[in-house]
Order: sequence, then C-alpha cells, then structure tokens
Amino acid sequence: MTAFRPLACALLFTVACAPIVPLPGPAAPLPESPAESPAPMGVPMADLDADAVTAHLRIAGLSMPVRGASVDRLEDSFDSPRDGGRRHDAVDILAPRGTPVLAAFDGTVRRLGTNALGGNVVWITDAANDFAFYYAHLDRHARGLLEGMTVARGTVLGTVGTTGNAPPDVPHLHFQVLRVVDPARWSNGTPLNPLPFLVGGATAARGATREMR
Repeated sequence: MTAFRPLACALLFTVACAPIVPLPGPAAPLPESPAESPAPMGVPMADLDADAVTAHLRIAGLSMPVRGASVDRLEDSFDSPRDGGRRHDAVDILAPRGTPVLAAFDGTVRRLGTNALGGNVVWITDAANDFAFYYAHLDRHARGLLEGMTVARGTVLGTVGTTGNAPPDVPHLHFQVLRVVDPARWSNGTPLNPLPFLVGGATAARGATREMR
C-alpha cells in the first residue's frame, strides 16, 4: 500500500493542476438558405379555394415572367416529383438562354443571391406580404437590381439560365408562388400552382417590360 502512495499523490497533483476546459455550448444554428422548392407550411391546400386573399390574386392575375412565353405552351409540372422526395411545387418556363425574366407582380425584392438548388435567384413579396414569388436558375441578375427595391410588373429581374441544379442544356425559369402565412418566414408557405394565375402571353410580356438601369 505504501508503494502506491507516491504514484497516487502524483496523479492527484496532475489532475488538480490541469487547465479547466469549459464545456462546449449548444451549436449555433446554420443560416437559413431557401431551397428550390421550400417545404410547404401554413394554409392547407383544401382551404385555398376559400381564401379571399388568394381569390384576389386570381382576379388580379400574374404577368408572364419570361419575355415571349405563352401560357398555353406551358406544361403543368406542379405535382411532378423531384429528387430527395420533393414535389416540384412550381412551373418551369423554357426559353433561350439570356431571355429576360420579368416580375410577374408588383412587390419588393426581399432576397437577391445564390443557393445550391436554385442557382441565381430572386425573391419578391407583394406589398401586403401575402405572397412570395421565387425566380430561380437565372443566368444573371439584372444590373441595378437591389434588395429592398420596389419593382413593378414587367421589371427585368435577370435572364433565363441553367444555374443551380438545372440541366445545363435546358435553360428555363423555375417560377414559384407561395401563400405567405407568417411574414417573418416569408420564404415558406403554401405553394400555389402558378398556371391558373398567369394571364397574357408573348405580346403582353413585351409591352410590359421595364429595363433596369
């Protein structure tokens, strides 16, 4: 027993003199980055037909967001499956690379940037924060377009491209409409099929275009 006493004392001295390392705190949350098709939340799909705000948007209509495109030539891919178990929840509007992308509704540019799925994207909400409009796969953003800027229908937001996870040989605009429920989380909400809201066509889109300088 006496033989182990010096060793025990040495161990106690080492432990007592060791530096105190604070325990790690909770990990900081990762910054939110909008996906190509945000997860649905908020107003149940079954209630949208009775939603007065949605009915107002149906009456006001959305302008065609790609110059020269026609509603009758669009394929309804809203319910189509996507990788990762997602649903498309949007409409793809095919057009030659570099075709102007136009604001479909008056509103405010809330986010202008890039993410992995959507590539170069623009988020716009209407004045009442009832709807969010998502434009993705842009080849580039329009010169002079800034976050916080108010835009009118037909304002050029950028050009059609294949950034993000778009096939490199299929330039198109991924256009999504969301019914906002929580204004603090405007990039989430209930997806609405844009097709029933789109009005006009090639002629109307050309006449409404407003170039950004």
